[in-house]
Amino acid sequence: MTAQKRATGIQDTPIAMRAFDGDQLIKSGVGDLNGLTRLAPDLNLTTETLFTRISIRGVGSQDVSETADGALTINIDGEYINRPVALNAALFDLERVEILRGPQGTLYGRNSTAGALNVIAAKPLLGDVSGFATVGYGNYDSKTAQAAVNLPLGDKVAVRIAGLHSDHDGYTNNAPGGKGDTGNSDALRASIYAEPFDRLKLYLAGEYVDVNQSAPSQFGVQVSATSPGLVTLPSGAIVPSQFKPTFDRDSYPLADVGFFRTKQYAVRGRADLDLDFATLSYIGGYRDVNVSSRQPLNGYVPAVFTYYNNRIDSDTQSHEIRLAGGKEGAFIWQAGGFYYKESQDIARGLFLPQAGANGSFLNFFYRPYVDSTSKAAFGQATYWVLPDTLSLTGGIRYTDDQKRARYDNYGFQFNSGPTPPADGSAGAVTTFPRQDSSKVTWNAGVDFKAARDNLLYAKVSTGYKGGGFDNVGDYAPETLTAYEIGSKNRFADRTVEFNVSAFYYKYTNQQVQVLLDTSVGARTLNAGKSRIWGIETDSTFVLSDRDRAHLTFNYLDAKFTDFPGAVSGLNGTFPIDLTGNTPPQAPKVTIAVGYDHTFPIGDGKLVASGFSRFKSQYFLTPFNWEAERQQAYTQTDLSLEYSAPGDRFSIQGFVRNLENERPLGYGFFTGGGINVYNFSFGAPRTYGAQATIKF
Repeated sequence: MTAQKRATGIQDTPIAMRAFDGDQLIKSGVGDLNGLTRLAPDLNLTTETLFTRISIRGVGSQDVSETADGALTINIDGEYINRPVALNAALFDLERVEILRGPQGTLYGRNSTAGALNVIAAKPLLGDVSGFATVGYGNYDSKTAQAAVNLPLGDKVAVRIAGLHSDHDGYTNNAPGGKGDTGNSDALRASIYAEPFDRLKLYLAGEYVDVNQSAPSQFGVQVSATSPGLVTLPSGAIVPSQFKPTFDRDSYPLADVGFFRTKQYAVRGRADLDLDFATLSYIGGYRDVNVSSRQPLNGYVPAVFTYYNNRIDSDTQSHEIRLAGGKEGAFIWQAGGFYYKESQDIARGLFLPQAGANGSFLNFFYRPYVDSTSKAAFGQATYWVLPDTLSLTGGIRYTDDQKRARYDNYGFQFNSGPTPPADGSAGAVTTFPRQDSSKVTWNAGVDFKAARDNLLYAKVSTGYKGGGFDNVGDYAPETLTAYEIGSKNRFADRTVEFNVSAFYYKYTNQQVQVLLDTSVGARTLNAGKSRIWGIETDSTFVLSDRDRAHLTFNYLDAKFTDFPGAVSGLNGTFPIDLTGNTPPQAPKVTIAVGYDHTFPIGDGKLVASGFSRFKSQYFLTPFNWEAERQQAYTQTDLSLEYSAPGDRFSIQGFVRNLENERPLGYGFFTGGGINVYNFSFGAPRTYGAQATIKF
């Protein structure tokens, strides 16, 4: 594992984490970020229009605006990814994926209050001719293909070329608009690895991603003064807090299913130079992302609200220089610097097809530039008080963030039709918002290895997510202090593996996005304070040469302890106290159970596998209204896979989400005179077969 930016075994790493290798990802059909939830049930994801919200241990990013940052640090081979939309179709031909739970502020920096997600692509191998190809077909006319080939160029250079195609028909019948929630992705990666001399290792990769599919499908219902479930708050706000619509998650009419298109180009690389006393490393990447979409919003016929001319273009670059040395089991250290820059160019407007003869824009926003720059210096060291037994770890990082933008905001354009006002034309209100923030984050821990297979650890760590601004003003950074104790163990001649961790979080200034005024768009508020604590266990049992079982049990208790906010009701915007509510995407109980049994067939084998995950109820917004409550549910995956001798060929039949449970992925009430409740849903039951050949 590289969770600590050095090679360690997962059972020797004092971090609550999960890791999955490339074979596991292929067998589970993981091709994008959402697919990881099938393997990591405590990774909570929801999709709002084009954006993905991610939460771990009740900590997540609820703000998806252009100046907001994620609460989970995402890296692909060390390239820092700040926008989850950039992970579409990026998960292919991988060596492994690591999910680190808890703040990782020292080594991974800003925006790691929830944790870190490390995606490690398969690297070219010297002197090896190899590869694989996987093809699959399933219901919804689903077609997948993934392949890679590794070729040596002499003794010191190798190249690897990999590609992915995935498409499926829509999961939702949205006639007359068509099929919603379609999928269509293509990706290609070419990489080269070289060891020109013994002390130098070089890696360079280029990647292209093309996604062209329908926009995420949203069901909507109009709320009026006569709707059931309305409640008048003490402030006077009339809100649908007890409103609970009924709907068919598989079929509802839409006038238009819209579209989502993105093209991405990325280059990333790494260089490692052995200096005897230490290793000097450079890790960097550049990514160009172009997104265009048309997103219907009201969720019923006729179309009333639609995001037209929705364009998000961004260029990002990240660079890290690190010097690491020492001897494992005695004293090790690392220090370095980090630089990140993001430039966005955005255009977006809320279009009203029914307003005027040709339709009208209620508003239109241009962001000719939204620039973010982050600089950091960090260091971390581990000293063994008792060689290979008792160690102390300390780390510190200083981060400086700057954000600058130009906002051009146009008001109501009566009878304008679907053509927005030209950027720079008369009528815009132009502002130049900016926000600067900086923070020192740190960690301190003690690890005790009582025996080869028993690790105890305790640590305190801090996390920081940079501040930002919206149309009205700026908002502060959010910070988190985490206390955690844990243990990783193997027993009974390594046939039983049991890991447990307990944590307590003090969380301040959480950034929460709320739509209060359609004329200026969404606002981001700081939520004061919250308290989060929990216990997590992971157990693996090797019951025999042919039987293996896995059990995960997580308990989470999360509450806002101080959250004076605001709410947009049917009759205007009013203050609201959300103290005592549960943060979004924070189920109290998460359970996962897996079982594999192997049947020998000649020199080959047949493996029957089952994996079931349970989540207790949770809410999708901090308001905790009834319509945003996802009731407890279970999803089960089953597969039967035959592998020929030597594992050169395999064929698998599978069913995913056997229960056909489509949990709420998004639920939000837009007041302010629009008064529409919108919802989106997870994927339905899918089934099919796939075959893999390796050479």
